[in-house]
Amino acid sequence: MTYAERMAAYAARAAELAAQDPTPALERAVSLLERAGHIIIGGAAGLSAAGGLDYQSEEVLRRDFPALHALGYHTLWEALWDPSRTYLQKQGMIAAEALWARYDFPVIQAYRDLLALVEGRNYFVLSSNIDDQFQKAGFDPDRIFCPQNSIADFQCSVPCCDALWDGEAIYRTIVAHMDPVTYACREEDLPRCPHCGAPAVRNMRGRDVFVSWKVMANRAPFERFWAEAAQDDTVFLELGVGFNSPGLIRHPFQRMTALWPRASLIRMNRDYPSVPKKIRSRSVELGGDMALHLHRMRLLASR
Repeated sequence: MTYAERMAAYAARAAELAAQDPTPALERAVSLLERAGHIIIGGAAGLSAAGGLDYQSEEVLRRDFPALHALGYHTLWEALWDPSRTYLQKQGMIAAEALWARYDFPVIQAYRDLLALVEGRNYFVLSSNIDDQFQKAGFDPDRIFCPQNSIADFQCSVPCCDALWDGEAIYRTIVAHMDPVTYACREEDLPRCPHCGAPAVRNMRGRDVFVSWKVMANRAPFERFWAEAAQDDTVFLELGVGFNSPGLIRHPFQRMTALWPRASLIRMNRDYPSVPKKIRSRSVELGGDMALHLHRMRLLASR
């Protein structure tokens, strides 16, 4: 099957599920969670997008970044990856995006509903998100593993040390003085390491100079939880995971569901909800509105 054929099959399955009454699937998902000894939550961009942090929405761009929309962009993703931007425009856009996504956007209700479903249960979160919504919603910070880190922290670009510092004041300074039409910021507002004076960069995986101590703090507890889950009634609760980085959550979740005889998979995804046929009998596929599904599951669980 070609890539185009696979994508068409995903789209067809998503449309099929969106047209169905999801109540039986939601009831089964709640039942699986209530019986689970271990719950491994995989949260990605689709979960935040369900609450309005949507980088692929023209409506969101028009609402929250009208100046970027006026420049001719259709989505925030398009603006952030425009190769024709100047360096200072790029830094201004990144700062504005960081304030929006990490600091100023309210806690998304879908995260609150998710927390209500698992609070007091034996869970661990694995997330590729960089917006810290899990932390902001009140999930136990000792039960969250975000190996890519968020956009909150800065580090030295050398690095001369392993120090990290919060970026909110940096972002606000950049945005306060940038051109509101072009998003070009001032060179003097770009951050530098307070120890050696080298340019500062965001502390995110993918850089050769990545300082990893903060994001790796919960790696060992997560790996122990994962090992214990292999022998238990475990539910993989996958939320909004597409194909930007499927090797972190999507592929391991479905692979372990196949390998662990007592595991089940709940996959919620607006665009890619289907699971492989060999694990479909132990899976729940939910397309459509993820935020609505999580809210309904919360109500079902509280009956």
